[in-house]
Amino acid sequence: MPTLIFKRAIGALFALTLSLSAATSHAAAPAAYPREFRIGYQKGNSLVILKASGELEKALASSGVAVKWYEFPFGPPMVEALNAGDIDLGFVGSTPPVFAQAGGAPEIRYVGYAAAYKDNYAVVVPKESTARRMKDLQGKKIAVAKGSAGQYLLLKALEQDGMKPDDIVFAYLQYSEARSAFERGDVAAWVVPDPRLADIEQNIGARPLVTASKLTPQYSFYVAPAKFAAAYPAILRLTLDKLNDTEQYAKEHTDETARFLEKDTRVPLKIWQLALTRQAWGVAYPLPPNIIDAQQEVADTFFRYKLIPKAVQIKDASVSVK
Repeated sequence: MPTLIFKRAIGALFALTLSLSAATSHAAAPAAYPREFRIGYQKGNSLVILKASGELEKALASSGVAVKWYEFPFGPPMVEALNAGDIDLGFVGSTPPVFAQAGGAPEIRYVGYAAAYKDNYAVVVPKESTARRMKDLQGKKIAVAKGSAGQYLLLKALEQDGMKPDDIVFAYLQYSEARSAFERGDVAAWVVPDPRLADIEQNIGARPLVTASKLTPQYSFYVAPAKFAAAYPAILRLTLDKLNDTEQYAKEHTDETARFLEKDTRVPLKIWQLALTRQAWGVAYPLPPNIIDAQQEVADTFFRYKLIPKAVQIKDASVSVK
């Protein structure tokens, strides 16, 4: 009898130990979702449409997550905000994360990507220009936003025509300054994406000399701080899925999308209607080998021309939230 009582006591103690261990483990486990989710966006992309729809807020309501949205004029300030921990997710072109990885924000991580640029990004010349290829711009000034996807596009356009960066003069101008310089004739060409590209095509007769579709593929990316990506992959998956749904809807309802974007950006409807015909649609994750290779070429190109201080490996900054 004492032996039986002893065995029962040991069994009860073992069960209690397991229960306490499970409770401790559960208490120590990180939450699947943060209490607050801060997203950086720029006007004119699918994040704006998702924001307006309220679908992400609805999906996260039961988890008690407050979604906050922060607008940025372009990519580099958004990367700075990510690095400072001020936002948790952003959408940028190919170059800002390369500069981040090579410089002061090495903890930025690629968590998803958008489809490659097509004819929606181009090197353009005025309608009266006689230039027919990049070689015709030798020694001329070309306007481009420093650190933008356009800077990489320009480098590749030069390489494709057997040219080097020293063969032209880089005029580093933001979009509003570049538009004025282009119209005055202060620059011979301008590297510009939609909807500005569609605007100058329709309104001043600008002519694409070379578009992204004719060059090495270049992608845009969804990026997050490394700690956030590691702690909260579920919310990143959910958001990227919602964004893809948003883009597929926009693709199938371009007139409705154009009207919404006209209201959001104050860019005329006809410009958005043209831009959306050549929009690259789709959001996916994680980054497959071919996307990593394409982005590695961006990094290698910038390092080769000494535009970043050190070589970087894109695979080291790419994480799977799947």
